[in-house]
Amino acid sequence: MTENPSSGTAYKRKALPAYLVLDTSGSMEPYEALLNKTLLSIYDTLYVSPQVSEFVHLSVLSFSTMPHVVTPMTDIEDLESLPSVTCSGLTNFGPMFHLLRGRIESDLLMLRDAGSQVVRPVVFLLTDGIPTDEPDDAWLADYQELRDPAWKPRPQFITYGFGQASEAVLKRISTAAAYLAEDASEEATAAALTGALTSMLNSLVASAKSRRLEIPQAVKGYRSVPLDDVEF
Repeated sequence: MTENPSSGTAYKRKALPAYLVLDTSGSMEPYEALLNKTLLSIYDTLYVSPQVSEFVHLSVLSFSTMPHVVTPMTDIEDLESLPSVTCSGLTNFGPMFHLLRGRIESDLLMLRDAGSQVVRPVVFLLTDGIPTDEPDDAWLADYQELRDPAWKPRPQFITYGFGQASEAVLKRISTAAAYLAEDASEEATAAALTGALTSMLNSLVASAKSRRLEIPQAVKGYRSVPLDDVEF
């Protein structure tokens, strides 16, 4: 918390909690090295852009059979090294949504205790497949708990699908925007993955400038998936 020089009163800096959630199931194994290289580039950009990292507080999660916290929501300067992700296993959405709700609860408390005015969190979800939860719709209960209208910190979702990702699943999850790669071939997936992460980074940089969430308007190599009910 700092003092407003024009009024002499204390005010809180705004903070945007952002979560990059990566599908690291077995089908992503061919792109593991590219994924880690691009993640490092994102953190390098945030590290040298204090005006962005002051507003955007990023945490990276991965999910396959079980979800994992790759990097917690901490100051960029406090990260001694960036853990690498490993791709293997299934594509279980339910445990990931359950973990995400718990992380949001604890992260928002941390930001508020630090004196920040927290805006609604945003989740950037990247996936190349369909949920493997059993039964088929088992993941919906965890998603609905995460998006419970009675829970004030419920996050916005921006999704990127490539490879064998399902348009129907993206539509069910997304609240702000959804993008599906135009070319589902294996050869095009590497470019689609890089394009999605670049889009996310550009969105965060633009959001830091305007001090509110800026939703990507277009993503190279993707088409926008129409949503029935878009929330801003």
